[in-house]
Amino acid sequence: MAAAAAANDTTAPARPAGPQLKLLVDKRSRRVLYAEARKDAVDFLVGLLRVPAGLAARVLAGHGVAAPGSLGTLYAGARALDDAFLAVPTPADRDAVLGPAALPSAALTLLGVSLAAPPPPPPPPQQKRYYRCNAYTLPCRSNPLNVTDVPGLSCPGCRQPMMVEMKWAPGAGEAPGKAAQAEEQPSTGGYVKEVVTYLVMDDLTVEPMSTISAVMLLKKFDVKDCSALDEMTVELGPKECVKLLKASLDSTTALTDVFSGGVSIDRLE
Repeated sequence: MAAAAAANDTTAPARPAGPQLKLLVDKRSRRVLYAEARKDAVDFLVGLLRVPAGLAARVLAGHGVAAPGSLGTLYAGARALDDAFLAVPTPADRDAVLGPAALPSAALTLLGVSLAAPPPPPPPPQQKRYYRCNAYTLPCRSNPLNVTDVPGLSCPGCRQPMMVEMKWAPGAGEAPGKAAQAEEQPSTGGYVKEVVTYLVMDDLTVEPMSTISAVMLLKKFDVKDCSALDEMTVELGPKECVKLLKASLDSTTALTDVFSGGVSIDRLE
């Protein structure tokens, strides 16, 4: 009885909706002209660049080669967004998300491309070390004032070799190694900010949306009668992720192929 009552309980909180795209679809051809997206949907699409095929697209971009399909335009659009729209705080964080990634050649075969092995990365810079004199003789006794990063250099005060290594004391609120960790890990707040609605084209190009951009797109697609357009809202989840990734590997009309099943722009032109 308790289980049945729980099943019929309509007061339970609804499951929160996932990322959504609001598509504008041409009724005749069923092609997607463009989509409106909030931050969560854009972060979802940028996340496609972090799975193996998306990483391969980033590698190609790092070698100056445009990736086939919609992955290349998704990468280029995300890379071109102005800093004002980004949630990542520093250029290093943007590079952690979108910078070229090192992958085994097997991952690149997903895009049917083979590249020469890149040169090995430079070794990480060594942490600087500082030294002082032994502070045994005047005028430095018990109060050394000179420091150097060259061990053995003669102290300007007491003329003794500076061989005693100093320890770095981090400032208030600064943990040791914090800066290095920040460079290695991207921001956890997603890729873009929530302040605006974003425009997603059929080839997954992303840019901030405005009234003017929407009107110019309708002009570009020669839309004279708005009654010829359909509005469709789709939710993005694991299944859509797989479908979008598959479509984006060889198509520049990924939204149409996955959500509308219409005539792709490639076949119309």
